[in-house]
Amino acid sequence: MGSGKRLKKLRKLAELGQRLPLPSGPSPLQAPLDVASAFTRAWNTHDAKAIGKLFADDADFVNVVGLWWTSRRSIRRALARGFEGWFAGSTFTVEKLSQRLLGPDAAVVIARWRIEGQRDPDGEPADTRRGLATVVLQRLEDGTWLCVSWHNTDIAAAADTNLVRAGVVTPTSYLTPLPEPAHAEDRAGE
Repeated sequence: MGSGKRLKKLRKLAELGQRLPLPSGPSPLQAPLDVASAFTRAWNTHDAKAIGKLFADDADFVNVVGLWWTSRRSIRRALARGFEGWFAGSTFTVEKLSQRLLGPDAAVVIARWRIEGQRDPDGEPADTRRGLATVVLQRLEDGTWLCVSWHNTDIAAAADTNLVRAGVVTPTSYLTPLPEPAHAEDRAGE
């Protein structure tokens, strides 16, 4: 089938709200939690193709700023671009992991992650970032697992929510700050 006909068929399926069938496998994931180690290995070798193999053809990936990639190909392309630029030389570490099975063929994995070595637009080193990934996986007919959805969120320290003013998103806290502890020298004059 030509690429034009395939694209028309994909658009028609999308309009009907249908999902493309999952591949028959095998995928590199033998269990849902394997997604964390496989993603980490691929990130740390800057291998966007290996990351792509973790995802269904029609997977969804939402990054920390809300960019929404809707296919294995677009996920792979976006990460390859990052690995050639701002993520070149970066490392990805999983700090905490949880799993919830949603029946025999679906699972949700939540991973707290850390990225070190990211570069800013001028090529200068950026501070360490921490975030959370919520990953939905589906078991294939051969028993392996494949990501169907991935959503990243940056952790904004000491914030409860974000506020938007003049188009700028700012992490914000509504909690009242605790009073500063009294120091010994402050109490000496009492």
